[in-house]
Amino acid sequence: MDEIILKSAWNLLDKISDDNDKEEYELYDIYYLIATKIFDYRKARGLSQKQLAEILGITQAMVSKLESGDYNPTIGQLWKVSKKLGWNLKIVLEDNEGKTPQI
Repeated sequence: MDEIILKSAWNLLDKISDDNDKEEYELYDIYYLIATKIFDYRKARGLSQKQLAEILGITQAMVSKLESGDYNPTIGQLWKVSKKLGWNLKIVLEDNEGKTPQI
């Protein structure tokens, strides 16, 4: 029997996933980044979800959805959240080599 050494779960996923799966993983990485930024902001300030909801002018349920990473916020929603938290929202579109396309 051949022995397989697993270096990381990501390597395994890369080997067994097709292109559609890989694109979905990349999208969920973005959701996770958004979720952790909002969660970290709230926790660093000792806020409850309800308190953050009041700051953002949304419901506690919406804060929970944003923090779960299972919600797909619009760019408009992210822009509003970023303004209320004192953040700059930047969206960078690059080619696969990390270069920004010229328009």
